[in-house]
Amino acid sequence: MIELFFVLTFFIALFAWVNAKKRNALYWSDLCSPFVLPTFWFLVTASGYGHQSLSHLIELPIVVLFSVLFLNVRVFILDRYRKNYKLNSLIVLCFGFLFVLLLRTFMPFLPE
Repeated sequence: MIELFFVLTFFIALFAWVNAKKRNALYWSDLCSPFVLPTFWFLVTASGYGHQSLSHLIELPIVVLFSVLFLNVRVFILDRYRKNYKLNSLIVLCFGFLFVLLLRTFMPFLPE
Protein backbone atom coordinates (compact mmCIF):
# COMPACT_ATOMS: atom_id res chain seq x y z
CA MET A 1 0.00 0.00 0.00
CA ILE A 2 2.84 2.36 0.82
CA GLU A 3 4.52 1.61 -2.48
CA LEU A 4 1.28 2.32 -4.33
CA PHE A 5 0.99 5.69 -2.57
CA PHE A 6 4.50 6.72 -3.56
CA VAL A 7 4.07 5.48 -7.14
CA LEU A 8 0.81 7.41 -7.55
CA THR A 9 2.31 10.59 -6.11
CA PHE A 10 5.29 10.16 -8.43
CA PHE A 11 3.00 9.94 -11.46
CA ILE A 12 1.03 12.99 -10.34
CA ALA A 13 4.31 14.88 -9.95
CA LEU A 14 5.48 13.55 -13.33
CA PHE A 15 2.35 14.99 -14.95
CA ALA A 16 3.18 18.44 -13.54
CA TRP A 17 6.86 18.11 -14.51
CA VAL A 18 6.00 17.23 -18.11
CA ASN A 19 3.50 20.06 -18.35
CA ALA A 20 6.04 22.56 -16.98
CA LYS A 21 8.74 21.23 -19.32
CA LYS A 22 6.50 21.85 -22.34
CA ARG A 23 6.31 25.53 -21.36
CA ASN A 24 10.04 25.66 -20.56
CA ALA A 25 9.17 26.43 -16.93
CA LEU A 26 10.81 23.50 -15.15
CA TYR A 27 13.49 24.34 -12.59
CA TRP A 28 15.61 22.42 -10.11
CA SER A 29 13.31 23.37 -7.23
CA ASP A 30 10.41 21.68 -9.02
CA LEU A 31 12.35 18.47 -9.53
CA CYS A 32 13.72 18.21 -6.02
CA SER A 33 10.64 19.36 -4.06
CA PRO A 34 9.16 15.86 -3.44
CA PHE A 35 12.61 14.72 -2.25
CA VAL A 36 13.89 17.78 -0.38
CA LEU A 37 10.82 18.35 1.77
CA PRO A 38 10.82 14.83 3.28
CA THR A 39 14.57 15.21 3.87
CA PHE A 40 13.90 18.53 5.59
CA TRP A 41 11.25 16.77 7.69
CA PHE A 42 13.85 14.19 8.76
CA LEU A 43 16.28 16.96 9.72
CA VAL A 44 13.65 18.86 11.69
CA THR A 45 12.57 15.68 13.45
CA ALA A 46 16.17 14.71 14.21
CA SER A 47 16.80 18.14 15.70
CA GLY A 48 14.08 17.45 18.28
CA TYR A 49 11.57 20.05 17.10
CA GLY A 50 7.94 19.18 17.87
CA HIS A 51 6.54 16.15 19.62
CA GLN A 52 8.82 13.14 19.48
CA SER A 53 7.01 9.88 18.89
CA LEU A 54 7.39 7.00 16.50
CA SER A 55 3.74 7.42 15.53
CA HIS A 56 4.61 10.75 13.88
CA LEU A 57 5.80 8.82 10.84
CA ILE A 58 2.32 9.58 9.50
CA GLU A 59 3.65 13.07 8.83
CA LEU A 60 5.97 11.79 6.12
CA PRO A 61 3.24 10.80 3.62
CA ILE A 62 1.48 14.07 4.44
CA VAL A 63 4.64 16.00 3.54
CA VAL A 64 5.08 14.07 0.28
CA LEU A 65 1.44 14.55 -0.66
CA PHE A 66 1.54 18.29 0.02
CA SER A 67 4.82 18.73 -1.83
CA VAL A 68 3.21 17.26 -4.95
CA LEU A 69 0.10 19.35 -4.33
CA PHE A 70 2.22 22.52 -4.09
CA LEU A 71 3.98 21.55 -7.31
CA ASN A 72 0.67 21.15 -9.14
CA VAL A 73 -0.65 24.42 -7.75
CA ARG A 74 2.48 26.17 -9.01
CA VAL A 75 2.36 24.65 -12.48
CA PHE A 76 -1.36 24.81 -13.15
CA ILE A 77 -2.57 27.86 -11.18
CA LEU A 78 0.20 30.21 -10.11
CA ASP A 79 1.99 30.22 -13.47
CA ARG A 80 -1.17 31.45 -15.19
CA TYR A 81 -1.13 34.68 -13.19
CA ARG A 82 2.60 35.31 -12.80
CA LYS A 83 4.98 34.63 -15.66
CA ASN A 84 8.14 34.59 -13.52
CA TYR A 85 8.31 30.79 -13.35
CA LYS A 86 11.60 30.58 -11.47
CA LEU A 87 10.42 32.87 -8.67
CA ASN A 88 7.11 31.00 -8.49
CA SER A 89 9.01 27.75 -8.09
CA LEU A 90 11.17 29.11 -5.28
CA ILE A 91 8.18 30.64 -3.50
CA VAL A 92 6.35 27.31 -3.57
CA LEU A 93 9.45 25.53 -2.25
CA CYS A 94 9.62 28.02 0.63
CA PHE A 95 5.94 27.41 1.36
CA GLY A 96 6.80 23.71 1.52
CA PHE A 97 9.51 24.35 4.11
CA LEU A 98 7.08 26.47 6.10
CA PHE A 99 4.46 23.71 5.85
CA VAL A 100 6.91 21.17 7.29
CA LEU A 101 7.69 23.45 10.23
CA LEU A 102 4.00 24.13 10.87
CA LEU A 103 3.18 20.44 10.62
CA ARG A 104 5.83 19.58 13.20
CA THR A 105 4.61 22.41 15.43
CA PHE A 106 0.88 21.72 15.39
CA MET A 107 0.66 17.97 14.92
CA PRO A 108 -0.83 16.71 18.16
CA PHE A 109 0.90 14.23 20.38
CA LEU A 110 0.05 10.77 19.09
CA PRO A 111 0.36 7.91 21.59
CA GLU A 112 2.21 4.85 20.38
